[in-house]
Order: sequence, then C-alpha cells, then structure tokens
Amino acid sequence: MTLRRFACILLAGVGTAAMSAEPAISIAFPRAGARLPAITNVYCIGAVATNISATLTVNGATTDVYRTGAFLAMVPVRSGTNEIAAVWGTNVLKRMFTVAQPPPPQPTDKGAAPQPRSQHDPYKDLGIPTNAVFAASPPRGRKPSDVLVMVDAGHGGSDTGTISPHGWYEKDVNLMQARAIRDELRRVGFKVVMTRDDDSYPPLYSRPRNAWRMKVDAFISVHHNATAADSNPRLVRHTTTYVSNAKGLPLAAAIQRHIARELGHIRDCGAQEKSLAVCRNPAVASCLLEVDFINLPEGEAESWDPARHRRVAKAVALGVLDWMME
Repeated sequence: MTLRRFACILLAGVGTAAMSAEPAISIAFPRAGARLPAITNVYCIGAVATNISATLTVNGATTDVYRTGAFLAMVPVRSGTNEIAAVWGTNVLKRMFTVAQPPPPQPTDKGAAPQPRSQHDPYKDLGIPTNAVFAASPPRGRKPSDVLVMVDAGHGGSDTGTISPHGWYEKDVNLMQARAIRDELRRVGFKVVMTRDDDSYPPLYSRPRNAWRMKVDAFISVHHNATAADSNPRLVRHTTTYVSNAKGLPLAAAIQRHIARELGHIRDCGAQEKSLAVCRNPAVASCLLEVDFINLPEGEAESWDPARHRRVAKAVALGVLDWMME
C-alpha cells in the first residue's frame, strides 16, 4: 500500500474523504490563480502517480520524485502572470498564477525613532480577570492523575492551515498528532481534554480562555510548519516549540528537549519566544509545537506516519513529566 492510499484511509477518519483515484500529476502549491507577493522564485510542490515510470520536469528542469510520489521544485518567477508546467511521461499539468510588482523604494528618515511594537494585553484578549491565577506552575509534588492537560489540535474546519505536496491539510495531521499525544498522556496517568476532536474550528481565543475556565495545568497546541512562498523548505526544515511568556517557558523547554532528541535528524531550534494567541495565557503554562515542515516530501511522509505520531507523543509526555519536577 502506498503512503498516499494509507494516508487517505487515515484522513477519512478525521473528516476528509478518501481519494478514489490517484491523478497522474498534481500541484498543491502554488494554487491556480494565486496572487503571490513580490518574489523572484517560488517553491512548487505536488505529486505524481507512483505506478508510472517517467522523468519529471518542472518548467523544463529535471526534478527528483520522492518514494511517495511527492516532489519539490524551486521555480524562478517574475512580476505579473507566471506559468508552471509539470511534465510526467505523457502527462502535462499547467498552473497559472500572478506575482506582485515590487513596491517602490520608500524614503527613509535616519533620524526617526523606531516605532514601538504594539503590545497585546492577554487579559483583555482572553476576556479573563487580571487576577486570573490558580495552581502553582509547574505542579511539583503532584501525581499525573491530579494534573489536567489541554491538548489543542491547531486549525480545523475551514481553517486548513498549510498544505503538503499531496494536497493534504495541516489541520488533519495536527489532529492525528494531538490524538496520539492525548492517548500517551492518558496512558502515563494524566487527565486530558481536547480543544477539538473532529474537523471543527473552535474560535482562536476560546481555546486559551477555556483552558483558564477549566483550570488546566498545561496547554499544548499542536502544529506543523511551512515556509514562505519563496523559501526552500529543505534548507530551513527544523522543529521548535514556541512560548509567549515566562509562565510557559519551562514547559516548552522540557518538551522541546525530548522532541529534539526523538527527531534527531531534523534541526533543533529549541524553545523560542513568539507572540501567539493561544500561548499568551497568563494563568496557564502554554506552548505551541511546530513538529515538522510538511511542505516538503520528506516532512510530509514522516508527519503522516502513525509510528512517528506515537514517538512524538511519548516525547511530549516525558517533557511534561520533566516539567513537573523542575
């Protein structure tokens, strides 16, 4: 069974219909009619039928095909209308899109003071009282059975997140990985709740707000990454865990240590600070996992692998246990 057919079976269980026939060639990005910013090259990802033996060319350049049929090519582009032509044997697929004109140069005032960045008020954002604090963090001395963890499968519903070469959505692999984390945390003994367990979209701020209302001890959001349109994902592929305040940093660092050890072939960027809505909770230790990049063939194949879901889930559980002892 090919990875494509196997993933279709998995995706059918999370609300995505299994595909009945494998097209000879498909392009997932750029989308037809896409309007891209002012760039000079773009990544093109897609997939070819694995039952055809041929040489793939993208705009005339020979392009490697991964064992799953997925491919990645970097294509030069110019301002205005562009075309990508992918040829696989006798099959040809063309994709039209536009690239914006570069903006005119702006005069600079070297003496001008830098503008301060706008600051989020997490209490106002989440609609919670300014004295919203409760159990000690980390919950030292408590048993896992006394600790409540909320696992958030990022995106969902019409918010698909990013896309992989076969056209699979981030929202679906986030849910698969989140379910594996839930199951492993429960196996270890933790109490676990999910922000979603289907293809729904809980409003963004309702996720951390419900974490406060339910008085959870830890909030873990699960995501998978992609690059900007003009960036080669193979060159920047990494794994990281984001945190938005000091309360979540020990949790993020503990989890990331174990994920980095488990995914040793992927560059470890550690725990990083970034202002993210679901991580700004001042009352709950919160972090966001970016497990891997799915807009490259290798990242797609590994991210949809149930065995890796279980390995990452074990790493997360070990990280939460370490966090409780810090």
